[in-house]
Amino acid sequence: MSKFPNLTTLLTRRSNPSIIPISPTRAGNNKPKSLQKTKRTFKPNITRVDWPVNLLSEESAAEGVLPRLRGVKMQVRRVRDVEKAGGMEGLLLSRRSKDLTPFGAYLRSQVFTQLHRIKEDIEFERASRKASGLPPLEGLGLAGGRIGGGEKREVPLLEGQ
Repeated sequence: MSKFPNLTTLLTRRSNPSIIPISPTRAGNNKPKSLQKTKRTFKPNITRVDWPVNLLSEESAAEGVLPRLRGVKMQVRRVRDVEKAGGMEGLLLSRRSKDLTPFGAYLRSQVFTQLHRIKEDIEFERASRKASGLPPLEGLGLAGGRIGGGEKREVPLLEGQ
């Protein structure tokens, strides 16, 4: 039993906890022109962001609107990390579980579970098409069990070869 709610609840909540750890508040000094130091705090720049999710949605997005993980608490400088990783799923797949919060590690495990389900569905479809004598699926880019095509081509190293 997980301490986190199921995925449909996560996608309908108004806010969710952070996925990437947030740096703590730090203490320091203000040092103005008069050189009189006074204590101050440096708080992280935190915002709440809505991220569309593809793999975590139970239902398909038939209307063209992806379900969103709403109100994820995150530092503004980490928003760019999510965008560079290709969205929330890309970030969860590219980071180790120990580099995420417990909630982020839970979401990461859910993404891997969903990917394994998709892989099993593709393999079942491929086997059923082969058993019934239908041609194999072409649009998946998994021809011959390899990603990128079935045949291996020779590529010359230099122009003269």
